[in-house]
Amino acid sequence: MALVIYDLDDTLINEDASRLWLQFIGDRGHACRDTLLQEEARLDALYKQGKLDMRDYLLMQLGPHIGLPLSVVCAEINSFISDYVMPHVRPAALDNIREHQAKGDRCLVISASTAFLVKPIAKRLGIDDAIGVEIELDNGLITGRPDGVISYQGGKITRLQEWLEKEQEALEDSWFYSDSRNDLPLLELVSNPVAVSADPHLRAVAIERNWRQVEWHF
Repeated sequence: MALVIYDLDDTLINEDASRLWLQFIGDRGHACRDTLLQEEARLDALYKQGKLDMRDYLLMQLGPHIGLPLSVVCAEINSFISDYVMPHVRPAALDNIREHQAKGDRCLVISASTAFLVKPIAKRLGIDDAIGVEIELDNGLITGRPDGVISYQGGKITRLQEWLEKEQEALEDSWFYSDSRNDLPLLELVSNPVAVSADPHLRAVAIERNWRQVEWHF
């Protein structure tokens, strides 16, 4: 049985879960949709260059929720997943998950999106194990800051190693599927790195290193 790790955004889904969340809360009238999406686009450009400070993105995403209990923010999470996320799930990604699970492999999602989004989305896709960015709560209220190491770039390795120790799992014969240059540290760590509909930088690295490449078109 192998451990099979998946990135979420632009890998399993044909979108970014955090961007979809901003659209959702804007459409629900919880924040100004256009303002949020303009700022998200600016930060996303930095992400694609590998230059984003994820704390800046997190503060932008959580801005409308600062001072609220997490339970209030998550009250509509099922509607969000049904209406905004599931229409963007890549069929080939679901097929891949099912193929690995049929072999007895253990699947794990690890993402730089917030855990309160990543975990229920992974669950809906049939994956019980998931790691996302944990957010700080002060007396139960959202502060806009991360709690612990952010699962982004090299931080994914730190969070994964914590999970491996806790779950008594290992990376022998492991897989990692991702679209992004930001996941190169983890792609280099696993036994079977797979570039999924990769960005130009990752595609070039995959060609140079003879990594497997797949296109999971929506």
